[in-house]
Amino acid sequence: MKALAELGFPAVRRDTPQGAASLVGVWTPEHAKLVSIGMRIRGGVTSHGFALNVDPDLSVYERFTACSLDGVPMTSLRRMAEAQGRDLPPESAIRDAIADALR
Repeated sequence: MKALAELGFPAVRRDTPQGAASLVGVWTPEHAKLVSIGMRIRGGVTSHGFALNVDPDLSVYERFTACSLDGVPMTSLRRMAEAQGRDLPPESAIRDAIADALR
């Protein structure tokens, strides 16, 4: 969320209502999912990571239920930039903002 703010994209966390599917990830204020976060343990080894939707083909998400969340729209930095009337930041700027936020 810090990296996204640095790039000029508003992002929020969402609380999971009791009994609902997990809302882990990063969302737009309009409740579209922008970042997926995951973790697994296999053979005693923990793996974790995240996926930031920069410029994917979002139509792919219409073919399945992303993150087991029915009716949740997925979005991307490209779509958000276009909605703001600006260009997508260069890949290097996105990468640098994420690296800085992880330090």
